Amino acid sequence: MLAGAFGWLGRHGKAVLAAGIFLGLALPPLAELLRPLLTPSVVALLALTFLRMDWATVAGHLRRPLPAFLLIVWLLIASPALVALATRIAGLPAGLAEAMLLWAASPPLIAAPSIAVLLGLDGALALVGTAVATFAMLLTLPPLVLLLAGIDLGLDPGQLLLRLALLTFGALAMALAVRRLAGSAAIAAHPERIDGAIVLTLLLFAIAAMDGITAEAFAEPLRVAGFIAAAFAANLSFQALGAAAFARLPRRTALALGITSGNRNLAILVGSLGASVPPDVFLYFAVGQLPIYLLPGLLAPIYRRLAGTQPRR
Repeated sequence: MLAGAFGWLGRHGKAVLAAGIFLGLALPPLAELLRPLLTPSVVALLALTFLRMDWATVAGHLRRPLPAFLLIVWLLIASPALVALATRIAGLPAGLAEAMLLWAASPPLIAAPSIAVLLGLDGALALVGTAVATFAMLLTLPPLVLLLAGIDLGLDPGQLLLRLALLTFGALAMALAVRRLAGSAAIAAHPERIDGAIVLTLLLFAIAAMDGITAEAFAEPLRVAGFIAAAFAANLSFQALGAAAFARLPRRTALALGITSGNRNLAILVGSLGASVPPDVFLYFAVGQLPIYLLPGLLAPIYRRLAGTQPRR
């Protein structure tokens, strides 16, 4: 029965995840109850995704490292530089500007390559970039945001690096342990069960991420609306910029890299900081789930037309 439930979740993931956000907004006590699960769900999600990841594909692309290297530079160095410049020119409030910079300095959402594949795009290079950037972020994010940008997270670069490393490598160790116990053949034979577990974890994560957002929206509607607008604008802008930056690659690959560029995994930083995450950063992280969960469905016809493909089923 449990295997069947996970399989059902894997097949109906998009609807379940969209429901999670609205459940968290509509039922604030439930979001508050699940808030302590936020960091564990980030670790579990990373572990499950590492377990599901095709590491042979990653290794194959790393034999031709230049495209992956350029992608990492774009994701972790050029992107935050562009956001820092744009927020300064726009004169955004300091808290929002810092949150957006942290978002841009974060690695891609670990599920972004899968979203690209579902839209009929070529997600192989996006998968490589996501995997490498998740670990390269340990070297780029702490000095970038704490030393160069001067953002005060209450930690020195060494402490932040340690927290990020414990979360990331802890998740990798969990994935390797499960693979060793279950066996690679069993994992390969039942991918839908892993997908179901990922969806369940994302559901808990989405509800927990909405803690306090409903009350804040009623108390300061214009401020929350501004954060929502900024989250959608950043996601859409970097989808376009990412695709344009790699326009010389085949179109299906460039569009997949656009999706990867616009969907960032700020949850890793939020999970590492725990209760000490600054309020503006948590608000941006929370409302940032809206474009992550809603835009793929809304933009699917556009991506399919641009790529000339049909979605995978």
